[in-house]
Amino acid sequence: MGRSNTRVIFLVAAVALILVLISLGQYGSSSAGISYVREGYYVFEKVVTAPFTFMANLWKDYVLLVDTHRDNKQLSKQVAEMRVQCMTLEELRSENERLRAMLDFKDVHKAFKLYPASLLTQDITLVFKTAIIDRGSRSGFFINMPVVNPLGVVGRVIAASPHTSQVLLITDPNSAIPAIIESSRVKGIVKGTGSNILSLEYVRMDDEVQVGDCVITSGLLGIFPKGLKIGYVQEVRKDERKIFAEVLVKPCVAMEKIEGVFGIGRDVAITD
Repeated sequence: MGRSNTRVIFLVAAVALILVLISLGQYGSSSAGISYVREGYYVFEKVVTAPFTFMANLWKDYVLLVDTHRDNKQLSKQVAEMRVQCMTLEELRSENERLRAMLDFKDVHKAFKLYPASLLTQDITLVFKTAIIDRGSRSGFFINMPVVNPLGVVGRVIAASPHTSQVLLITDPNSAIPAIIESSRVKGIVKGTGSNILSLEYVRMDDEVQVGDCVITSGLLGIFPKGLKIGYVQEVRKDERKIFAEVLVKPCVAMEKIEGVFGIGRDVAITD
């Protein structure tokens, strides 16, 4: 008879003996023989069942970890989807605000014939400051057409094809707009510097110019209508050895953020 069979017989005998003692009410006996039997059964039962208990707990923990990992992946996916939805909603909100501002601008400037357009691309080189919009001659756009948005002047059209137009931004060094300081009526020419700061030139040293003054179009030369906002005086530098002061103007429109614009039209026949 093998060793394993002997252990099984011993276990069965021990269990049977303990059950008999329980039935006779003698399980609480303090005799050495009964104690040895109880201790032997306890030790043997622990040795036999411990591996199975360990494996059962290990499997339970593994299954729990697998379920937790699966739940975490699902939650991470849901969080990612919610973030995308939030970004989409935020973009829709921004788009609605922009369109509302354009509608309000159109309502205020009913005297103008306004042609809406959207930005297609923008030249970000250091040499030129231009933008391409999605409207051209077929939509009423023409060379030297003023381009604005609800915040102020953006530039003017310098080239028009049937379906697109190129706009010279007011920040380009080739841009020059006759302007006037709204409060003091001091006149000058707003020129682009190639940066996000404009220069109001031909302002005399004794002219009244203050930081924060609003600079608007004067209407001279007949390109830009009178009264459109260009920017605000940011700095005034005066040198007694010079005739003109150096006046720096911050544009109302952030050129790197333009999206929707208006062309200010005139009543002319549109040709293909």
